Amino acid sequence: MDTLFDASPPTAATKTIRILVYPNITYAKDLTKDSYVVYLTNAIRQLNRLRNDLFFYILTPEHLSVLEFPNTQQLVVPLPTHAPVMRVHFNVTAIQKLLTKFIDIDLVWSHLPEQTHALAATLSNVTHHRPKFFGYAHWFDLTSVATWEAGSFRENVSGLLHMDRCYLNTNAQKALVLQEAAQYFAPSVVQQLERILVAQPPGVSVSNVTPEIDTQTEKLIVFNHRPAPYKDYPTFLKIIRQLRLERQDFQVWIPLLNTSPESWIQKETFADKAGYYAKLRSCRVGLAPKQQYAGWSIATTDGLMSGCPYITYDADYYRELDPLAERFQTGEDAVRLLHRYLDDVPHRNTHAERARQHALTTLDDTRTMQEMSEYITTLMGTMAPRQSPRASEIINLIQQHRRISKRELMTHYLNWGRGIAFTPYRRALMTHPNIYDTMGPVPAYQWVD
Repeated sequence: MDTLFDASPPTAATKTIRILVYPNITYAKDLTKDSYVVYLTNAIRQLNRLRNDLFFYILTPEHLSVLEFPNTQQLVVPLPTHAPVMRVHFNVTAIQKLLTKFIDIDLVWSHLPEQTHALAATLSNVTHHRPKFFGYAHWFDLTSVATWEAGSFRENVSGLLHMDRCYLNTNAQKALVLQEAAQYFAPSVVQQLERILVAQPPGVSVSNVTPEIDTQTEKLIVFNHRPAPYKDYPTFLKIIRQLRLERQDFQVWIPLLNTSPESWIQKETFADKAGYYAKLRSCRVGLAPKQQYAGWSIATTDGLMSGCPYITYDADYYRELDPLAERFQTGEDAVRLLHRYLDDVPHRNTHAERARQHALTTLDDTRTMQEMSEYITTLMGTMAPRQSPRASEIINLIQQHRRISKRELMTHYLNWGRGIAFTPYRRALMTHPNIYDTMGPVPAYQWVD
């Protein structure tokens, strides 16, 4: 499997930072619609606008066209997508074969904290990679939200403690995590966790924000969240059925719904995001439900940037997302607000334009990705380069040959096993003013005068 990394020709030299991405995929029906995949696609696109020195090795259960960037290499590895199983499954043999000594890994960007210990142990014990870890947590097995019998919250926290930093959706979510962690861990651990967890909303790409709202919308209510109990879908149905008792001049669109006996529920799906966003633009109003895990709602931001206003459950995490949205606490509140949006078109359009402007300014992910970009640079600065005669020999070797691939270096010159960590030597090379790495899947050290 090592030949996988010899497929690409040498490309431009840079001080490349090589990042291994560990996934968190739960929506097996269509991986391109999985929230992690959507987030990662937008994040890499935005980071690429900010800098040109990042290369991502992405572990994935199948190749995804949306993650095809010039600076990505997708490493296909069997992974379960059923959430409770995914959090405890770790395929050491398959991952070890992919993460060979012929590639370099500077950082690990884990989106599944439960597996951070297993990945760190694998890298340190059976490879020569010694990267730093940071992460983005999309979900926590909080007692109040995990419906399965054996949750993985304590494993989640254990994995977080391997990280220098882990981003999560909202400060409200962080508060829930710290509150539950205090039940199982010492105060010193909770304090460490408080430092590691940093709220960073996913945001939206400005290029996806509609240039103008649709002022002639259908009487269509959208629920574009997953139709599942943890998204409070049963409550949404109760609200809509009460509204149907009072009027029948509207329809509901639930794009992720498989089947429904109700003729007034539309289940239209789209092959691409453009069609999905256009449909959202035509909706009168969306409903953002109670979320027990207090996370950021990408479904809601999809609607806001499409010019569809949302009524939101009255909770801190929605105040972080859209402070000026109209809110409901009870089903009666929601029915009253939906009546108004269906009947009062000027009111709806005012909130639609406000939502569009909010997405264009406050929700712009340029700011959050700029912060992450700066953090990546800072984290790399904490990795000390090796200062030794052997490191000097490698530097002299690269100067002599002008260009040496990692494969050539390990096969013909060093032939080191897993017992010698190469990462500190790589830092010595990348901090040298004359040595650069290629921007591509195959690391190659080049001497530039």
